[in-house]
Amino acid sequence: MQSKRSWAEHRLVFLLIAGLAASCDSQPGDQTLQIIAFGTQVELVTYGGDSEKVRKVGAVIEARYAEVDRDWYPWDREAFSGLGELQRINAALASGNSIDVSAELANLIHRAAQIEQLSQGKFNAGIGRLTKLWGFDDVWREDWKPPLADAVSELIAAEPGSRHLLWHGNTLSSRSTVTQIDLGGIAKGAILGLTVAILREGGINDAIINIGGDLTVLGTVHGRAARIGIRSPLASKMLAWLDVADGETVVTSGDYERYFEFEGRRYQHILDPETGFPVRHTASVTVVHTDPILADAAATALVVAGIDNFDQTCAALGIQQAILIDSTGELRLTAGMASRVNWDR
Repeated sequence: MQSKRSWAEHRLVFLLIAGLAASCDSQPGDQTLQIIAFGTQVELVTYGGDSEKVRKVGAVIEARYAEVDRDWYPWDREAFSGLGELQRINAALASGNSIDVSAELANLIHRAAQIEQLSQGKFNAGIGRLTKLWGFDDVWREDWKPPLADAVSELIAAEPGSRHLLWHGNTLSSRSTVTQIDLGGIAKGAILGLTVAILREGGINDAIINIGGDLTVLGTVHGRAARIGIRSPLASKMLAWLDVADGETVVTSGDYERYFEFEGRRYQHILDPETGFPVRHTASVTVVHTDPILADAAATALVVAGIDNFDQTCAALGIQQAILIDSTGELRLTAGMASRVNWDR
């Protein structure tokens, strides 16, 4: 007997808790825009400001999200089959061909490769073929079962990752067809960043952008820092809270987000690029940083690193504020996080 809970279901629980403190400060003139995109719910809350300005900027954001949803999504799906840029890139790499890449997506792929190197492969955006082998390209499937261990081992032996990618300007090719790009571990951070840019350009200075529980704070909440909750991955309650400043992003990754169950065992979606199997030792990681792309990728890398390699990986990535909870409930914090976190008693 197998069962599955959806990504959206689990992320929404975190979203509601994360927005709790901020919503308590709601005042007339605050506005909330909700968009379904990227397989989750995006919530944009603006504090004060002109309603018509917010409406116009919200329309720009929604249109931009539609473009990103099409062009950064790596898998075939009915709405965008073969039309998205990353789908075309992966098709070219799989067939041994080169392809011209837009400057925006090229920069994001370069950034992913840089973080892969710094994390010693714990973050790896080149394991799309492995993700597909495990079935995490379609979290809604009902007939899921884990792949054969030999198939996983064969793929890992080919060392998928950015080391195979070759760039000539913005033209991309690969030495090996095994590397397929999946930006799922970095894309939400990039989307948070571009949303902030659109808001600032549109003259909106105070807002919280929440993409399925990953948040960036812009300005303040009526003159005060936004108060953001961290959900316990082991119980449906708030674990702690933080006052989050202008420009800071809070990202949480964990084993409760997307997973399948098969014969009584949970298989979560974060894969260890070294072994090819889902991580089992880490329940969740929360990272705070002013760089949303780094925060997003680092959260994934630290889940893979686990408690034993937490300090080393934080240092390698320049992460000063992070908290890890392992599968037994043991916590590990950076000094920077320990100095600002407030525990919910």
